Amino acid sequence: MTKTHGYGGPRGNGPPAQRHGGGGPGAGAGQGAQSDRKREIEQALRPPQQPPAYFAPNSRAVRPELLDAEAEKTARDLAQIPANQLRRFYAEAMALKRRIDLAPDTISDDDVRAQMALLKAKAAYTCRRQEKYPIELVRFFARHAAAVRGKDDFRRGFQPHFEAVMAYHRVYEVEKGGGEG
Repeated sequence: MTKTHGYGGPRGNGPPAQRHGGGGPGAGAGQGAQSDRKREIEQALRPPQQPPAYFAPNSRAVRPELLDAEAEKTARDLAQIPANQLRRFYAEAMALKRRIDLAPDTISDDDVRAQMALLKAKAAYTCRRQEKYPIELVRFFARHAAAVRGKDDFRRGFQPHFEAVMAYHRVYEVEKGGGEG
């Protein structure tokens, strides 16, 4: 006996629009919201007009507000994302930092930019799958993928900023029960 799954056919044999969540006749009411979310993510993926500056003007000193007020604002914006989900991104950033620290000659600036692009892509994927997550996750990685030009920007700018975001996120994360933690 063949099982049916609500559209009258065996699993996987229905119209493609229904198999893959597309909008055919009788599609769910959430289709408009899904396409809105998709457009929102596509817009967030666009490079910013002004990428973040990691260093003070005419200096290689890290801007203090990058590790303080800007990191705190980002953490507040990401408060809806569970810490374990955000740590997955942070773990990838730390793995790249370790690779750079241990063997700087084996990692090129192009490698670093590629890893930042991959983090941006993974953020978009995560936000598409978890619609309750704020679009700021995609914007965060899009901004920083545009700003990181190489190993120095990554190690001295992005990574410490992300570390500060993680620390502030622990303060502002919205716990599963609905209260702030």
